[in-house]
Order: sequence, then C-alpha cells, then structure tokens
Amino acid sequence: MTSLGTAAALLLAALAGAALAMEASVNAQLGRTLGHPLWATFVSFSIGMLLIIPLLFIWRVPEPALTLAAKAPWWIWTGGVIGVFFVTTALILTPRTGIAAFLAAMIAGQMLASLVIDHYGLIGLEVRPITLSRALGTGLIIVGVLVGQLQRTP
Repeated sequence: MTSLGTAAALLLAALAGAALAMEASVNAQLGRTLGHPLWATFVSFSIGMLLIIPLLFIWRVPEPALTLAAKAPWWIWTGGVIGVFFVTTALILTPRTGIAAFLAAMIAGQMLASLVIDHYGLIGLEVRPITLSRALGTGLIIVGVLVGQLQRTP
C-alpha cells in the first residue's frame, strides 16, 4: 500500500506526463505556424525563461553556487541540450506518429535508459540493480508500444 505522499507524488508525475502530451502537440502546431521546428523550440524555451526569472525573485531563491558548479562533472550542463533535443524531436515527430505513439516510444526509451542508469548508478544516482519485476514491467511497456502500432492507419 502506498502512502498518501507517494500517491500524491505519482499523481503529480501523471499530470506532468499529461502536460508533456499537450506540450508536444502545442509545440508541433507552433512549429507549423512559425514555419520551422527550431523556431518553436526557441519560442518554447524563451517563454519558459521569461516565466522562471520572476519566480526566482518571488521565491527569493539564493544565488547559484557557481564555484561548486565549476568543479562538478561536465555532464551536469547537458540538461539544456537534452531539453532542446526532446522538444524539437517531439514537435517534429508528433505530427507524423501521433502523440500516443510518440509518447509510448518515448516512455519505452525512458524505461530502458532508467534501468541502465539505476543498475550502474550512473550520473550520480544510487545503484539500484535491475530486478526481474522491473525488467518485466519495462518489457510490458515495450510490448504495449508495439501492440499500439499494430492497427496504425497510414
């Protein structure tokens, strides 16, 4: 049985997933409207930045620890690159595959990568070995992606 805190966290994660479905669709339409997917990516990140800046002041977030960040591993700076890759890929592929197929494939990729990352404790995370139940769950997600594409209309 899950605690209320865990249940609330999972609900919030599900809402974030729903937001991703909307984001991919909205950005795809924005890319078509602006004439190129990279313009939609640019606009999306610019609006995000414009929303974050006031929040930093409203929440009185302390200045970043730049001296610590300078000593950190190089890969901590790749989040923005990954974000641009995700947003651009989503807005290019969503009109071609549909949002359900895109997100199903994306989730399958996330699950496979997360198993490897957890198993080896990559990118600073605690080691969490692959278990039979986690491997089977990931396998079911991949089967779900494939089954979902069986009756795909052209």
